[in-house]
Amino acid sequence: MANGESPETLPAAVEKPHRHTSWLGRLFGFLGGRAVTVATTLERLQHHCQQWADRGSAPHTVVTLAGLATETLMEYGQREAAWRTARWLEARQLADGSVSESRAPEAVFTVTAAALRAWLACLPELAQFESCAQKAAQFLRQWIGGEGRVVPPKTRSWNYEGADPFREPPDLTPLLRAGRRWPDTDWTTAALRGIDYWLTHGHRHSQPETTAALVRRAFLYLEWNRRQEALPLVETMDRLQLASGALPEREGQRVVHLSTVAQAALIWFRLYNQARGENAMRFLQRHLMPHGSLPATVNAGTNRDQEEDPLALKYYLDATLWRVRCFAHAKLREEVPLDASDPRLQKARSWAQGLPAGAFVADLGCGTGRYLRYLASWFPQLRWVGIDFLPEALERVPKGIKTVEGSLLRVPVPEAAFHGVLMVDTLADVLLPQQALLEVVRILRPGGRLLIIEPVAKGRLCPESPWAEPVTLQQVEKLLRETCQQTHAETFVVSGGTFSSRSYAAISATKMPRS
Repeated sequence: MANGESPETLPAAVEKPHRHTSWLGRLFGFLGGRAVTVATTLERLQHHCQQWADRGSAPHTVVTLAGLATETLMEYGQREAAWRTARWLEARQLADGSVSESRAPEAVFTVTAAALRAWLACLPELAQFESCAQKAAQFLRQWIGGEGRVVPPKTRSWNYEGADPFREPPDLTPLLRAGRRWPDTDWTTAALRGIDYWLTHGHRHSQPETTAALVRRAFLYLEWNRRQEALPLVETMDRLQLASGALPEREGQRVVHLSTVAQAALIWFRLYNQARGENAMRFLQRHLMPHGSLPATVNAGTNRDQEEDPLALKYYLDATLWRVRCFAHAKLREEVPLDASDPRLQKARSWAQGLPAGAFVADLGCGTGRYLRYLASWFPQLRWVGIDFLPEALERVPKGIKTVEGSLLRVPVPEAAFHGVLMVDTLADVLLPQQALLEVVRILRPGGRLLIIEPVAKGRLCPESPWAEPVTLQQVEKLLRETCQQTHAETFVVSGGTFSSRSYAAISATKMPRS
């Protein structure tokens, strides 16, 4: 099996959301109720999605926001909240695959593309959305002519004048993704034709009228893997960014749209421009409201609009995920070789001895495979799988070890996939430690064994990242006892390497058998 694939003998993906009883409530207790955490902003986005799902009808802007927000919820592992919103979108889908009866072409294409983004993000776990995703993709496919021009199909009477209904690039990303998911279709080639046409015709050579349009265009070009076309736009973003981190909506004016700043931060982190991304994030964090929302606009960073902007919140959360990636990417350069006598490795070795031959064992947050390199050679009878969100790290995992690219907040493998799960120097720096633990338990088989090894001081895990929340050993053990038995923690000391001496804790547990 090639790197990046799931283990070939794993069970099929689940078809409905996993419902964990009041995990957000436990999460806030876990984090001590601190204001404006990532958990707070995530809960606020879920609040908006719930409000939208409770509506009988909604304007295009709200439906588009719901689709985009669902993507983010799935990235954070919030399957139940994403499922509710995706179901609401599904109920709006028409027989032709669109999600709007409007006769305004750009609005119909945009809102259907956003819904398709949502349904694709829910796959493969929430397989019930496959059909509506395919219908939406086929509807968007009908817009792309043989030469690549994107025009509405002659299935309804449209209201527009001129040859091109789009002043800004159409969102062709979800059609690209749908084509990759269902390669027996022509959706990928059609989307690529549409992209090529836009970049050679369209309004590509016209300067975007607003900073929001500039940033959106750069974002789409990067999603389309057209970095060369995106970089000139990013250079303009660099020039526009103020010392405060803000980007004025028009050069020389004082109005700043928070969604634009958040999307710009996401772009900078995706390009590993940590300095500009951090500057934008500091600006956004200064304007976070206590309940976790962001205002729509601010005036020169002083007067703040009281209206909430869920789109700003969505891009803020997306940028936060890429901020973590950017931080981890920088740490790769500092990685030092692991000695075979390292006490952490020896703890993992003793633990692995108790696993049965043929067992699937995951190293979550495996990085470049420092531990897998030894463990796979010592225990060739076990089927090791390295899981990490950095493809650059997975490329350095020793050949022959299977790898899966994915976040610990949403591990891209089916439920009950592994007999054993190992985490070393990982949990303390996860954005939402409890969500990561819930994922660990989800992918562990009943009777499966877990080992977590983390640095500690005064009973707390010791993170290295600036976003980490305080987590105690007692809290980790308490959460594990809800679904695991034989939970045990012991401390030991690691000397050498990048530090002279450091205390660690090894937490082991066994998942309870099904009742």
